[in-house]
Amino acid sequence: MRKLFSRFGGSLQGRITLSIFVVLLMMLIPAIASIGMMTSYARQYHDVITRMDRISTLSPVISDDLLGEMWSIVAGRETFEKGNQFHTLDSVCREMDQLIAADSSSRLEMTMARKTMNTLRKYIANLGAQMQAGSTVDQDEQTLEEIRNVGSLVVDMLGDAITAEIGAAMNASNQLQRVVRGTLFFELCLLLVALVFASIAQRSLGRAISRPIVELKRFAGMIAAGHLDVRAPPPGVSELSELTNSLNTMAGKLSELIEENIREQENLKKSEMRALQAQIAPHFLYNTLDAIIWLAEARKTSEVITVTRSLSNFFRISLSGGQDWITIRQEVENLQGYLTIQKVRYRDILDYDIRADESLYDLYILKLVIQPLVENAIYHGIKNRRGGGKLLVSVERQGAFLSVKVTDDGAGMPPERLEMVRNTFEASGMPDTESGYGLYSVDKRLKLYYNQPEGLKVTSAQGEGTTIEFCVPIHVSRGDGDV
Repeated sequence: MRKLFSRFGGSLQGRITLSIFVVLLMMLIPAIASIGMMTSYARQYHDVITRMDRISTLSPVISDDLLGEMWSIVAGRETFEKGNQFHTLDSVCREMDQLIAADSSSRLEMTMARKTMNTLRKYIANLGAQMQAGSTVDQDEQTLEEIRNVGSLVVDMLGDAITAEIGAAMNASNQLQRVVRGTLFFELCLLLVALVFASIAQRSLGRAISRPIVELKRFAGMIAAGHLDVRAPPPGVSELSELTNSLNTMAGKLSELIEENIREQENLKKSEMRALQAQIAPHFLYNTLDAIIWLAEARKTSEVITVTRSLSNFFRISLSGGQDWITIRQEVENLQGYLTIQKVRYRDILDYDIRADESLYDLYILKLVIQPLVENAIYHGIKNRRGGGKLLVSVERQGAFLSVKVTDDGAGMPPERLEMVRNTFEASGMPDTESGYGLYSVDKRLKLYYNQPEGLKVTSAQGEGTTIEFCVPIHVSRGDGDV
C-alpha cells in the first residue's frame, strides 16, 4: 500500500484520490460487467420471445387463412385465379426465411417447415392445374385433403419450433439467474475487499497525516526549548512542505534575531561604559580639580565646598549603584551638579536654566540621556561662540509621554554638519569620531531601552543655536511599567 501511494504521489490529495479511484474501480468494474452480461442474456431472452411470437402468428395464417382460402376455392365460392393463396404462401415463406437466417434454436424445425411449405405450394399448384383441366368435385376434395394434411404438418412443425424456442428461453432464463447469483456473490466479495482496502487506506492516510504533524510538533517544541539549530526533515506529504519550510525559516530567523539582540545588548553595554567613561574623562576631572585648587588658593572656601559637593554628587548619581533608571529628581540634581562645575570653569560665558515641574520628580528616566546633551551643547555650541551663551533644559509632561529638550543659542551647525549628525543616528555601527559618539550613544539607548523607533531629534541653524530633544513614555518605576 505504501509503495502504491509513493508511486502515485506524495500529496495527501493524490493519496485520497488514489484510494477513491481504487474503491470505485472495484465497485464499478464488476457492476459494469454484470450489467453487460445481464443485458446480453436479457436481449437473448427478448429475441427468443419475439421469435416465438412471430412463429405463433404463422400457424393461424396457414391453418385459417390459407386452408380456408383453399376450401372456398374448392367449394366454388371463388375462382382459383382470383384467390390469395400464393400471396399468403409467399408471405409465410418470407417470414420463415427471416427466422431461419436468425440462426436461432428453432432453425432446424423452421428449415423443415420451410421445405414442407414448398411441398404445400406444389399441392396447391396441382389443385389449380387439376381444376383448370376440368376435374370433378371428388378429385378436388381429395387434393384439398392432401393440402390440409401438409398444412397441418407445417403447423405441427411450427409448434415444434415454438417448443425449441421455449427451451432456448428457459436456458437464457437459467443463465440469467446464474449470472445474477454469481454477480451478487462477486459483488459481496468485492465489497468485503473494498472495506479491507478502505480500512488499510484509512490507516495509511492517518499515518501519512499524523506522523509529519507529530514531527512538526516535536520540532516546534525543540524550538520553544531554545534548540534553534535543529531543522525539521522534509515531510512525506507535499501539503506540509510549505509549513515545514516556514518553521525551518522561522527557526533560522529566531536564531539570527537572538544573535542580533545579543550584539545589540553588547553594544548597549559598550555605549553605557563609553558614556560613563566620557563623563569621568580625565580632562573634565583635571579641570575640575584645578578649579578647586584655584578656589582654595583664593580662599573661596564656600565655592570650594560647593564645587566639591557638586563633583561628588555628579559621580554618585552617574554611577547610581549600577541601576539603569533614576528619578527625574536625581537627574536634575545631576545636571545642577554638572552645570555648577561647568559654571565655575567658564564663568561669564555660560548661563543656564533647568525647567522641570516638581510633580515629575518621582517619575523615572533612563540615566545618562540628558547630561550628554548638555555637555554637547556646552562644548560644541556655547564654548565656540564669542561672548558665550545660554543653555535651557526643559522637562515636560505631554500626556503619557515625557518630553525633554536641550536648547542653546551657541554657534549652531551648518546644514551639511546637521545632516551628518542625523545620518549618524541611522547608522548600524558606532561613529568613528569621539565627538559624535555622545549623541549616538543617547539615541541608541533611547531606542533600545524604550523599545521605540524614534530617538533624538536635532534642529540647528548656524549662528543661531541648536535644539536636541526626545520624547519617551513615562515610567512610574525602574523601567517596569509605563503610564
